Amino acid sequence: MTAEVVCADICLHLAEEQSNEATAKRYRRMAQAWAALAAEQDWLDEHAARTQSQRASDLAEGTVDGLSERHASSADVEDRKSQLIDGPAEFRDTRVDND
Repeated sequence: MTAEVVCADICLHLAEEQSNEATAKRYRRMAQAWAALAAEQDWLDEHAARTQSQRASDLAEGTVDGLSERHASSADVEDRKSQLIDGPAEFRDTRVDND
């Protein structure tokens, strides 16, 4: 649970405890704002991770393309590229970036 979600929960709890409706409404609005921030932060975190992963993949692909043998068939080049980018079969299951 993120800090934003915790803050939203606290605000909702405080809203429930209030006898003054205006104060309760203020806490509910704060809870909504914290929840929106949490959703936005989740999206940003996911987007940043995806962008970084895609950039690394693009760089690896470009490097491998530059190293490929000119006389190799396109099937051989793709197979070698896949083996280099994916890594050895023994390690694929233990990689932490394979979600």
